[in-house]
Amino acid sequence: MPTLIDLAHPIHPGTAPWPGTPSVETRFLDRAAATRSDERHSNSTRFAMNIHCGTHLDAPFHFFDTGRTVDQIPLSQTFGPATLVRLPHRGAGQAVTVDDLRLHETSLRKTRKLIVQTGWSARWLQHDFFEAHPDISVEAARFCVACGIELVGVETPSVDHAPHDTHLELLGNNVVIVECLRGLEQVPHDEFLFAAIPLNLAGRDGSPVRAVAIVE
Repeated sequence: MPTLIDLAHPIHPGTAPWPGTPSVETRFLDRAAATRSDERHSNSTRFAMNIHCGTHLDAPFHFFDTGRTVDQIPLSQTFGPATLVRLPHRGAGQAVTVDDLRLHETSLRKTRKLIVQTGWSARWLQHDFFEAHPDISVEAARFCVACGIELVGVETPSVDHAPHDTHLELLGNNVVIVECLRGLEQVPHDEFLFAAIPLNLAGRDGSPVRAVAIVE
């Protein structure tokens, strides 16, 4: 049987939202403890969050009003072989470059999914997680498009900083983005089976995902 490695952060009211957006909300609607001999109750919860909080997927509609919404993304684009590019010491304010990716070009053209490990997930829930994180240069994003990449996944809260040229390059070419991954150091191979299936949220700009690595 294959091993499944959880690459998604837990979601709870303490999960750090994107700065300036609402926190995760959970509230019991009913409790099993209220059950009486004449009336059965069950635990039932209301849940609300920003789509772009925690481990999540960006659809092209996130930046383009005419782009694909998350329910229009083929599931095959969010599941399949992926190439892991390990840059564990790429720190604050540094970029993933074309030279970093060119070393893996043959694999990238084969798998069409790029997952970047920078070690930034170690900053999760720390005050600087959303600040000067590593990003992907717009030139590297163009290289991804040229290689036929259909999904890019990162540990950071975003693939770039304002004015978000890397988002525009990737999403504008129907490359979906998975942000806030974790646990990539546990993946033993540079090519592995990756899944980040979004919720079927009609007409929306993204979705939380339970990202996993599936390894033999």
